[in-house]
Amino acid sequence: MKSIRYLWALLIFAAFAGGALGQPPPGQAASAADVAELRKQLESLQQAVTALGQGQPAGSSETVKALQEQLSALEQKVRVLEREKEIEKEAAAEKAKTAPVITANAKDGFQIKSADNAFSLKVGGWVNYDVGFFDQDEELRLGIGDEQDGTGFRSVRLRLSGNLWNNIYYQTEYEFAGENGTDTPAFFDTYVALRDVPYGGDRKGELRIGHFREPFSLEELTSQPARTFQERSLASALYPSRNAGIQWSDSLIGPEKLERLYYAIGVFKTTDNWPSSGDSDEDQGYNITARVTGLPYYAYNGEHLVHIGGAYSHRNPDGAVLGWAARPETRLSLFRYADTEKFPNFRLRDARADTVNQYNFEFASVIGPFMAQAEYGWADVDTTFDNKDTFQGYYAQLSYLLTGEHRTYRHDSGTFDRITPKRSFA
Repeated sequence: MKSIRYLWALLIFAAFAGGALGQPPPGQAASAADVAELRKQLESLQQAVTALGQGQPAGSSETVKALQEQLSALEQKVRVLEREKEIEKEAAAEKAKTAPVITANAKDGFQIKSADNAFSLKVGGWVNYDVGFFDQDEELRLGIGDEQDGTGFRSVRLRLSGNLWNNIYYQTEYEFAGENGTDTPAFFDTYVALRDVPYGGDRKGELRIGHFREPFSLEELTSQPARTFQERSLASALYPSRNAGIQWSDSLIGPEKLERLYYAIGVFKTTDNWPSSGDSDEDQGYNITARVTGLPYYAYNGEHLVHIGGAYSHRNPDGAVLGWAARPETRLSLFRYADTEKFPNFRLRDARADTVNQYNFEFASVIGPFMAQAEYGWADVDTTFDNKDTFQGYYAQLSYLLTGEHRTYRHDSGTFDRITPKRSFA
């Protein structure tokens, strides 16, 4: 009698389970975990029925047979559910191949990518706000002017960048912060770069077209978030900056992404910020600018290195007004302390430059958290007023990272990247 009771209990449970499988909750499909649990219970029931069917009285054989039929029906339903889950999984995998990937974090900003990474869009930027206090002696106040304490936005930059078909990179930057007397807000780096362009056997270079920095000076080419100091040096007044043009570049000698030699050469039309009042000025001439850098020493995965480089630019102002000036390494200063218009008995603005030849040499060394960097440059200016004049500038800087990192080198541009702290200083 005890075995008969077990059989009836199993029969009732099988009937209940069959009804549950046949009628899932409204609007809710059985999950993969539910199906797996049902499969487990079904196998346990099958084992129990087999055990009970052995050695039972003849009168109970029909009951066991009915229970086995119920189990067979349950088996069929579980198989259907398992197949449905397989189909759902296959459909989800197929959809994932084409679904865009959206990420947002502090490191990469907001980014949208296609599933195969062939197309991407990254939204980034930065906001820099300055507060400045000045203390001048009487001689400086009389010679330059009376500086005033102040505040202001140094930069409010929005950047959109990404890839098209893997080998086309695009970028556009818009600067919202402006200064009196300048053409801002304005576009800054706005260009398209075709990468991995084959040439010279198995070599592949980059062709860049748009509005971007000319290849001149390590300090000028290092992006703002990656610079050692908040301000560029006074010598930066002599550096060519962003202009419209076309540039070819490549990295050579060494394993891929660890090359030891980099070069870039381009032809540019002087426009400064874009759009600006000088874009269509016929007096603004064309320039040829080139830069070569190398790593004579590179060890410990870049923790120790020596960087050297040189740049040359032949510029044809075509009679345009030419002048160089720089603030005293603080953007909030009201006056430009280094200014070619303040030389005694000479104003470069009045001289009307015919041609300008600019030269620059750069050096940098990284030894763990310590870094030294220096540059020296000069410009030979042929003028209609005073024949030929030479203007020179240089800087040297030292830095030490208190949290132990080292400056990361960018082999694809011969510059340094920004630092990601290993730990909190506190």
